Amino acid sequence: MPNLELYSIKYNAVQQQAGLNWGFSYGHTCLADAYIALTTHFLRSNPNFFPSQGSPIITEWDDDTVIQCLLEGTQEINGIVYPKQISSYGDKSTLGYYLRRRIGVSPNHKIVMSDLTNYGRNHVSVSHIRGNRYYFDFH
Repeated sequence: MPNLELYSIKYNAVQQQAGLNWGFSYGHTCLADAYIALTTHFLRSNPNFFPSQGSPIITEWDDDTVIQCLLEGTQEINGIVYPKQISSYGDKSTLGYYLRRRIGVSPNHKIVMSDLTNYGRNHVSVSHIRGNRYYFDFH
């Protein structure tokens, strides 16, 4: 199963105003807003894993939670346009509230690397089930 990191590999830290802490950036109305980045490393290793930007996907988590998500943003790698991130569809805080609950922090907590370390995982393992359904393992 490929892994989606929940932190910046480049800086070895959870981003202050992006990713799991997207809600702390300017213009967001809910501190729990979050997304999971699709890194260039992931996309180069798994170029056809997810559909194109703007596509909805269903994420089925290891605890039986189901979250409807959307592939958002764009990034170009070797002339091919890929989505940049996975966020919950509609309410951007759904994914953030869910991940904060799983990690064991308060709903509006700014996540730091030690939170992921204490939880025991800093990534989500993903597999394609069929169609637009994906299994996300975060245990």
